[in-house]
Amino acid sequence: MHDATPRTGSERSGVLGEGEAREPVRFFLADEPDLDELKDLDPDREPAAFSSGERTWIGQTYARLRAAGYPVELVGRPPERGIVVFHAKHKHALAGLVPARSDLVFVATRADNSAPLLADFEVLQNGRFADDRRRFFVPHWPQPGIRARDPGRGSTVRRVGYMGLVENLHPAFRRDGWRSAVADLGLEWVPRMARSRETPRIPAVGWEDYSDLDVVVAVRPDERRLRFAKPASKLINAWYARVPAIIGVDYACREIRRGEEDYFEVCGTADALAALRRLRDDPELYARMVANGARRAGEFSVDTIVERWARLLFEVLPDRIASGGLPWSRRLPVPLRLPFRRVARVLGASRSK
Repeated sequence: MHDATPRTGSERSGVLGEGEAREPVRFFLADEPDLDELKDLDPDREPAAFSSGERTWIGQTYARLRAAGYPVELVGRPPERGIVVFHAKHKHALAGLVPARSDLVFVATRADNSAPLLADFEVLQNGRFADDRRRFFVPHWPQPGIRARDPGRGSTVRRVGYMGLVENLHPAFRRDGWRSAVADLGLEWVPRMARSRETPRIPAVGWEDYSDLDVVVAVRPDERRLRFAKPASKLINAWYARVPAIIGVDYACREIRRGEEDYFEVCGTADALAALRRLRDDPELYARMVANGARRAGEFSVDTIVERWARLLFEVLPDRIASGGLPWSRRLPVPLRLPFRRVARVLGASRSK
């Protein structure tokens, strides 16, 4: 598990030095009834407060950067100037609050959504469409408050789980036939699922608790959008939890894969059953995958992701802005800027066909 102890500014490189000042970066959350309360929460102590995508990308990023000593603010209304970071789902709410002539620089976290027209820059959850000019890949945060697998379970495989939304698991793995096939291997299928419309709170679902699991299965439905838009979170969380993972054909996971012991890639239930059989019958393979995952998790630590965010917001983007790296359409008033960008996107898509 990552070190959840916040470091002070003097303990980190990149934080403001004595006498140095930076323009704060504002993180915008729309229609947030508990904004003042959220400002003081610690994601590792109150993980349930950061269960929604908007709160994860905006609220948690703000909290992590604030704990590290960076000048950030969490706001429900946009400032008059500077950089404002927002979730793609809040693009309309934000656009409705800014004046027609706005000097703000808009940085969107795209998450699972299409590119918001309001954005001058974007943060993506995998590198598929990143170009390091206007679109930047920053890894998703690990699940807060992860409870790793009980090491007393040894290398014995008994319980197989899935952590996530029902709609993000391939239908073949939701059927009774899959549960029966797992049982035929002498194993138990124990998924922890919820539906997105239920807005689950993490403790109720148990997505942070891997203590009694031995293997995680995460195979998405056969949809191009899911295959290319999602982060590698289920794999990285499994690494943190010291649990081997069985993953579908997933761009984000392939992107960070370095070897066969990172995870099993499967195309369906038959492949997944074969992987489970190997893990059940080969304790040494199981132990190697656990040790490898523990090493790989360190590459996606909270501290590492904090530094990625800080470099982007306080070094890379200010340099881009100072050197004229903003899109030309930003000179237009916001009500004209958005339709102009919509037409440009359509024309660009038609030319690429």
